[in-house]
Amino acid sequence: MSPAYRTHDQYERWHVRDCTRCGRRAAKAAEWSDGPICRTCFERAMRVRGQCPDCGTTRLLPGKAPDGAAVCRDCAGITRNFFCDRCGFEGMLLGGRLCERCTLADQLTVLLDDGTGRLHPVWSPSTTCW
Repeated sequence: MSPAYRTHDQYERWHVRDCTRCGRRAAKAAEWSDGPICRTCFERAMRVRGQCPDCGTTRLLPGKAPDGAAVCRDCAGITRNFFCDRCGFEGMLLGGRLCERCTLADQLTVLLDDGTGRLHPVWSPSTTCW
């Protein structure tokens, strides 16, 4: 519990809800058109892609229609944007509003770079065979 909360009751009152999707009582990760969503259901929704049954576009389908079908954020009335600020891919965003692919590319660049923007010689293919 963060020091900003004086009591456990305050934390519970402000952040803990019954998840609309799974029914579990947990910290709220999002408040979407169908209600409060826990972190587990949020991450699960960020993995659903396909053709939206309402508008017919093929994209991320994090929302739920009244009949329970997965729909795109526009059709579900979700105002949150899930597009990567760098590449424009619609999906799970990590730190800096970057998608998982751009985040991984940044991490690999840091790990494999020799400091000059080139691949470190340790990682270069060797001309000698083992």
